[in-house]
Amino acid sequence: VFIDTFVVLTMTALVVITTLYTGDGVLANGAAEGISKTNMAQIAFSSLFGSSLGSAFIAVSLLFFAFSTILSWNLFAKINVEYLMGKSAVKVFSVIAICFVFMGSCLSNNLVWELTDMFNNLMVIPNSLALFALSSVVVGHVDTSNLEENDANEYIVQTEN
Repeated sequence: VFIDTFVVLTMTALVVITTLYTGDGVLANGAAEGISKTNMAQIAFSSLFGSSLGSAFIAVSLLFFAFSTILSWNLFAKINVEYLMGKSAVKVFSVIAICFVFMGSCLSNNLVWELTDMFNNLMVIPNSLALFALSSVVVGHVDTSNLEENDANEYIVQTEN
């Protein structure tokens, strides 16, 4: 996970920034035609390694990154579905997930990203409700026994009863 997210994404961002946005970069010289958010990394790596090697590197990297992301998020979701709804719901979820993966391969890139953003943003609702509902439990479990009285006042959230 560390290499997949932190190292690969950081290196990609650094290559994009240094090749496209520096003084002699493509975007700094005003050549923004043909550059979009979906092909920016490909253009950046192609300017470093040549057109064929840069494009091949991005294609292979994207294949591995997308495949590992799909597997890990589906496993994460299956575990949560099993915990929340039982083992019988896992098969239904698996069918739904396969349908969404298939639809994602057929739909336009922009629509897929918009749907991804929407579903990720919808996760805020149950998480916010859970945080609000469990806030009194968290406050009740805060261990302030080893803090001095002045220090404890900084960490205790005052709630009305």
